[in-house]
Amino acid sequence: MSRHENRKGHGCLGFTLTLIIGLIALFAVLVFTTNIFDGVKYKVYEIFYPRNYVGEVEEYSAEFGVDEDLVYAVIKTESGFREDVESYAGAIGLMQLMPETFEWLQMKLNGEVVYTAESLKNADVNIRYGTYFLSYLLERYGDEKTACAAYNAGTTTVDTWLSDPACSSDGKTLSVIPYSETKSYTEKIEKAREIYDKISEINP
Repeated sequence: MSRHENRKGHGCLGFTLTLIIGLIALFAVLVFTTNIFDGVKYKVYEIFYPRNYVGEVEEYSAEFGVDEDLVYAVIKTESGFREDVESYAGAIGLMQLMPETFEWLQMKLNGEVVYTAESLKNADVNIRYGTYFLSYLLERYGDEKTACAAYNAGTTTVDTWLSDPACSSDGKTLSVIPYSETKSYTEKIEKAREIYDKISEINP
């Protein structure tokens, strides 16, 4: 083998090693920056979409078989995690339950009314009965979007929509939500739900 050919061989080997090292370095940079990016995303999500009342949400989501991220999405949309907020219509607390709905839920769950409407300003009570209400609606309708629409507009209204072919083609799911407020509400829930799902993926 000539000296020229030998140098050429070393050149190819050097190029190959450089390429491999470069690819490894690129991979390391991508992994490192992706982890940083995920961390930044999580911090931003955490600021605007907190997971407060973790103990209560975990306990009652497990008790009633409701996804935790859906409960967080409802709390975020309904009250922005404010315990004592009351709407113009009279809905109270974190999950914005109406006093009459609260009484009905107590009768259904306990067989008697044991709390006053003022108790809805207590986070533990509010989240328990709000999550129970969600579980009831999810079981009744079998569809998350429809259940959330009923949480906002009421079951009587949603049942009317489901019986209208202009709103539902199958009588089970809503293709059209006639109330702009309820339509906007379900869209907000869906968006919040997606973000909470991402938060759970980044930091379970």
